[in-house]
Amino acid sequence: MDHRRIEWLFFVIFFAISIFLGIEIWRTPIQLSGSGTNPSKTLSISDEIKADNIDLPSHLSDDTKSGYYLAASDQNYFKNIKDLRNINSSYSTNDQTFYATLQKPVTLSKDSDEALSEVKAFKNNTHYVPFGSEYEYASVLSDNNNYVFVQNSKFGQVYDNSAQLTIKVKKNQIIGYEQTYLGKLSNVRELQSTISAWKAIQNLYIYRELTNNSKVLWIKLEYTRLTEVRKSIILLPTWVVEIQNKTSKTTAIKHINAFTGQVIQTSSYSNSNS
Repeated sequence: MDHRRIEWLFFVIFFAISIFLGIEIWRTPIQLSGSGTNPSKTLSISDEIKADNIDLPSHLSDDTKSGYYLAASDQNYFKNIKDLRNINSSYSTNDQTFYATLQKPVTLSKDSDEALSEVKAFKNNTHYVPFGSEYEYASVLSDNNNYVFVQNSKFGQVYDNSAQLTIKVKKNQIIGYEQTYLGKLSNVRELQSTISAWKAIQNLYIYRELTNNSKVLWIKLEYTRLTEVRKSIILLPTWVVEIQNKTSKTTAIKHINAFTGQVIQTSSYSNSNS
């Protein structure tokens, strides 16, 4: 290989490294303002958040938690479902969702508490909803027209589109539902420590996912889907956070890997009525 070719090769490698370092520098957490030559004027991250007009829940724990990597079999659990009463159903392989429409809607009480109890009774009736008893009500994801339930397990709840039951209500009547299900969950590694809720909020702010003039409505440590390996769905503990823009009132849900603290890029939930 001649010297000119070697020089060209080194130039290409140097250029590639420069691009990589540039990207890493861009992704580096933002430096807190006020961190000039006078250390006494340095603001804490808590002060920075307040200065950016960001409201946080009153009690954010700094205690670490623990959790597992979990696995579930990737399969269609609805293919052998039988004996559903007065329900037209179908299963979509594209989004792995079971769709059900009631032939005769179920009327609910006008009292909100009683209506919720009636929806839960409907959910737990195996003639209406398969695996219904394995779901818990998620008030933070629900509204007047959609009662949302998340799949529960001995490890905790799963806040993910792949383990969710949404019961549809129109004009005070249950008209149908959409359901995804992961089946039995099992741990694939030993119990590990997670970051705290406060650390998760800090990471959202540092990585520019918590913007000015916003409000953290709630934060929960739940399980969400990470990836799929050899027909197994892998889940991990995740800090799930709902953030509201104070001006537009729109909301978005963010996920933070509770083991590493990294923000998980996933489709966000938005709602102008939250």
